[in-house]
Amino acid sequence: MKKFIVFAVVLALLVPAAAFAKAEFSLGGYVKMLVAWDSTQINTWLYYGVPRNNNLTGQHGRLKFDAGNTRMNFTIKGPKLWGAKTMAYIEWDFDGNGGQAPAGYLSTNKGRLAVRHLFFRFNWPETELLMGQYWSMLTEEVPETVNFGAGTTAGFPFCREPQIRLTQNFGLGGGKLISSIAVAQPMNDLWGLGINTNQNALGNQYSGESSETPRVEGRLKYSIDLWGKAAFWGRPRPFSVRLGAAWERVRYVGYNNFGLRTFGQSNYQAIANCFTKQEYLNKYLVEGSLFVPLLVTHTKNLAGTASLLTQWWVGQGLDAWLEDRWNEASFMTINQTIGLNNYCDRELLKRFGGFVQLQYYFTNQWYANAVWLINKAYDVNRTTWVGETTADPWFSNQQFYASLWYRPIQAVKFGLEYTYVRTNYFQKLNQTLNTPFANAFVAATPQKVEDLGENHRIIFAGYYFF
Repeated sequence: MKKFIVFAVVLALLVPAAAFAKAEFSLGGYVKMLVAWDSTQINTWLYYGVPRNNNLTGQHGRLKFDAGNTRMNFTIKGPKLWGAKTMAYIEWDFDGNGGQAPAGYLSTNKGRLAVRHLFFRFNWPETELLMGQYWSMLTEEVPETVNFGAGTTAGFPFCREPQIRLTQNFGLGGGKLISSIAVAQPMNDLWGLGINTNQNALGNQYSGESSETPRVEGRLKYSIDLWGKAAFWGRPRPFSVRLGAAWERVRYVGYNNFGLRTFGQSNYQAIANCFTKQEYLNKYLVEGSLFVPLLVTHTKNLAGTASLLTQWWVGQGLDAWLEDRWNEASFMTINQTIGLNNYCDRELLKRFGGFVQLQYYFTNQWYANAVWLINKAYDVNRTTWVGETTADPWFSNQQFYASLWYRPIQAVKFGLEYTYVRTNYFQKLNQTLNTPFANAFVAATPQKVEDLGENHRIIFAGYYFF
């Protein structure tokens, strides 16, 4: 009996081993330590606007340490199928301390797993089919800042979406043309959780909104070595130009919106109600980028090279791409008032923006970059705005980064950076928001009418790659 049990155990272990005999597994990732000081109360990744300069609760400094962004991944290379190479990829980090985290995980010294990428793909010589959760097509050109995620106010670099994507490579004029098309999950809930739900754990997130279509994306990218290459994230890259677009349609179910507010001169003015009907809204984004080697190399030596990277975009309903906050990406306009009742239409806020990065390599170990970016609303009259919630929408956000990098070996990388952020709001306010002080104290404290918030940051990061 004992021999039989041993034989059964060995056989149970050998069967899966034989099944995966042709698969190759590799573990990768990095350990990261981040230290940041801000002059205001703002989150680590600068997602949202800076508190106004007259906001007593927001205008004081804060020092933060974080190692939760440490990341790990599995790469699985499998056997060929239909003439294609197969592979799968799983990536996670310990930065899942969002507002939905249970009590206990919100502590700064307790990480919570967060899934980043989950996909598999088939690769033929000139064709690729990808299925799973991966970067959006509109996330490829990311500035190399210590505060990773810069380049947009809220989120292209963090926009990972479940999708089915087909990519085709062509040769064109001595260069490479890459075309891609994808259908993906519409972003009508936080981080893509709970498709077609009108409410989630955070409350009335995307209240009354559901997806009518999948997200449809397309992209063309052309690269060619015209006069040499320059560094892009530590690797030589030739001249390239890219154009991408994405669209999705949502249905907004009309309901009675109580407690809405419109702008006044220096405060919010409440309105009694705002009746709406069922509406269909089109969210879209069009963007393009350009990478230009300025001082070039023809080898892998990056010393003395310089480059220009720029990306610009325009669209509406940009909470779908984390370029706006869900409760500020749309608003109501009153089209008719009968008695005490206001009848409204929902409109999507339009925004444009982009960034410019200049980068220079002193040596192969030392390099620096400077980045300026902007995200700005347009075609909206603040006197007719009726906010969908009592949120405090911002008009424009600008950020400037100056970074110095040192990478003595491939496995170790250090960065030091200064950041300046400037947020302009639609609404001027002459008192603090959510102040913990008594009204008498606030009344006795002179407050400047303000629609501007500014933040200064010093940030350091260290990486160990494996």
